[in-house]
Amino acid sequence: MMHLINYWAPATNQPGGATTNFCPNCGQPVSATDTFCANCGYNLQQNQNEATPADQVHQRRQQAAPQQRISRAPRQPWSKNKKRIWWGAGVVVVALVGFFAWGGQYYSRAATLNRTINDIKSGKHLTDDFSSASSDLTLSKEKLLPVNRYYSDHARALSKLKADLTASGRSADGNFVYEKRGHHLLFFPKYQISVSPVYPTVTTNHTGNVITLDNQKIATATSDEFTKKLSAMVPGEYHLQSQGKIGGHNLTNSSDYHITKSQTYDLQLTTISAELDTVPGSSIYLNGKKIGTADSSGTYQIKNEPWTSEMSVYAAYTSSAGKATTSTIKLHKDDDQRTVDLDYKDMMSEDDADDFIANLFKAAEGLAQYGHLSDATDDDGDAMSDFFLNGENNAHYADLKKMAQGYNDNDDLDYIGMDTSVSSVKPGPNGTSEVVFTVEYTFGLTDYDYDHVQDFQYTATIQPAGNDNTSQNYELVKYGHAVKTDDRHEDE
Repeated sequence: MMHLINYWAPATNQPGGATTNFCPNCGQPVSATDTFCANCGYNLQQNQNEATPADQVHQRRQQAAPQQRISRAPRQPWSKNKKRIWWGAGVVVVALVGFFAWGGQYYSRAATLNRTINDIKSGKHLTDDFSSASSDLTLSKEKLLPVNRYYSDHARALSKLKADLTASGRSADGNFVYEKRGHHLLFFPKYQISVSPVYPTVTTNHTGNVITLDNQKIATATSDEFTKKLSAMVPGEYHLQSQGKIGGHNLTNSSDYHITKSQTYDLQLTTISAELDTVPGSSIYLNGKKIGTADSSGTYQIKNEPWTSEMSVYAAYTSSAGKATTSTIKLHKDDDQRTVDLDYKDMMSEDDADDFIANLFKAAEGLAQYGHLSDATDDDGDAMSDFFLNGENNAHYADLKKMAQGYNDNDDLDYIGMDTSVSSVKPGPNGTSEVVFTVEYTFGLTDYDYDHVQDFQYTATIQPAGNDNTSQNYELVKYGHAVKTDDRHEDE
């Protein structure tokens, strides 16, 4: 029968000295009646009869030595609740990372300004985009509409505003400052345009004149030299008007004003009559609205129009080449009963066009008569290519040279003459001139006692010469297909 091995234990006369057995595997105390160790599960009665005395001594020494074994409990799987907690924590972390990434981009300085510029153009969300730089200007949707009113009609000015705010954070006139003003959602910067108000003054010249701002009455003149300073306003476009009765006539001084300064606006009730001189057939615009067309002599009469300090006129001419406009001329009270010229910039005069076309075809005539490019010059020695944009590379130059050389190669011709006349000069787009001219070709026939004469009409686009062409003040860009207007024989 197997027996437990008794290991050394304290003497019975010492505290805790009762006989104690120990597990030979892990060293934990066991009872003599135990079959298995409660700590490590070792079979306490296995091979006890096979142990030698030396083994028993060795085991007693090991048992007497301090035990260093560490008991580890087996790892338990996570519960569903613990898994939910960790999954929830992961989702929160991912959401926070996404939130800060989105907010950092959406509320950035550049992205916010892009949205603000779009709002200015559309007129939406303006109270969110703007703040007041002064305590006496309380912003509202109605007070900010003049900003939208102006910039929605002036795309170039809106682009300039965006460029200024991007570069320096301040508009060129100093009325708008783009700056950080607080936070969004506690973490992200809040950018707005801070508005500095303007304080305009209006005047009128007759007692009883009613003054309105954006169709709302703001004052009635109490004297013939009435002045009123307006309260704080957002810089923008406003409609100012004064209305009254003078000499039995109801008069109105009404205009749109881009108010950006604290200056005075004159709303006097005064009429003006003037003669406008421009290109025949031009459309005439007064304060941006078409009021008529210049007659065949190029004149248009303005008669008894109510004068305003912002009164301005310009002319526009539309042809198959496009639309040309004159500079805008501001009318002053002193222009009453005077002539005002509305000139198209860089447009050729008829005298200049006559000289240009005559010299060009003089050079072409020399080539047709003698057949050498050295002969293709005008009376001043200017080469035919000098009359064209890009010189010899101009396709219309190549066509004219080919035509002239073809005449020279024709054995049926004794000579060729080219006489020109300009019938009209009209303004074209981008500073060009549309010149209508006729060339009378006289063909001297070898075997006939008469000349064959043909008239062809052309429309040429001509512009001021560039720096690469010093022999001419103008250069021909192109001309259209020739239209035959006459074909006849003339006795020599």
